[in-house]
Amino acid sequence: MAVATAMPEVEALATALGQPLTARLPWWRARLSVQPAAAPWAVLLRDTAGHLRAAAVLVDDPSPGAPGTRRTALASGGEGYLAGVAATGSPEAVELGRALAAGAAARGTRLDLEDLPDDVTSHALAAGAGAQVHPLDPVPVLHRPDAGEPVTLLSHGTRKTLRKSRNRITTDGLVARLGFTCDPADLEVLLPDLETAHRDRDDAHGLPCVLDAPAGRAAWLARLRELSAIGALEVATLHLDGELAAYVLGLRDGDGYGVLEGRFRTRFARYAPGRLLEFCVLDRALRTDGVRFLDWMTGVAPETLLAADAARGRVAVRRP
Repeated sequence: MAVATAMPEVEALATALGQPLTARLPWWRARLSVQPAAAPWAVLLRDTAGHLRAAAVLVDDPSPGAPGTRRTALASGGEGYLAGVAATGSPEAVELGRALAAGAAARGTRLDLEDLPDDVTSHALAAGAGAQVHPLDPVPVLHRPDAGEPVTLLSHGTRKTLRKSRNRITTDGLVARLGFTCDPADLEVLLPDLETAHRDRDDAHGLPCVLDAPAGRAAWLARLRELSAIGALEVATLHLDGELAAYVLGLRDGDGYGVLEGRFRTRFARYAPGRLLEFCVLDRALRTDGVRFLDWMTGVAPETLLAADAARGRVAVRRP
């Protein structure tokens, strides 16, 4: 079925099932808008009354590390962010898995569905597809403290770093300014500085940056603009003496607040601006009405984070 025709109905089902934004329409649309070489397609399964019971939006693209071969992947998720397929139950997920395996076989591609949640739906999907389930790094989360309770899970070293950061800013006489915005117009104004900060660390260490490739930069911009357009993206900034020192991109999604991305300018490393801003974002998010947990969104090592008290499993479903 044509993806453009299927998207609204699949989005409605995914929303009803509580799928994260990274597994829904803004993410698909951003990816497909900048990936013309990918061949998007969708699988929709309906009951006898015509109601949608399971669905997946997919792309066929070159297999990483296997020149000359192609794979079928999910249009959602990727780069460590959570993907998803919509299914109202395990039987529907099994049937969807069969349909995906048959579709990939007919197209001569390898079924490679990454960054799925480690749940009954994903395992049922794999069973239906005759595919293997491979564990991936779990995603750390931090739950909201009880009313009036401070965030107490910060390590001694992290608390010390935050104190030094504030003291050095004061001692050096810098003017620090925090900002938070969800306005798409503000995002457009900030984008040049955000891009500079995004590149800074990689450039400083001689590493390739995803923004160096036109396709990578276009995907990054498209994703931010799609999420901003629906009011889900929050940009947090820390300016020191009027210059952007660090930023954090936050994603309000249901009762969670996701940390989509955070970067800092290495010339301000003495003040640990990334850590300071992350703490401000974390503290503010967990004091916001309706937010029950902070989601670090990718499978990063918990010891590199400010705080975490649980984790969500992720898997890949792969069939040669």
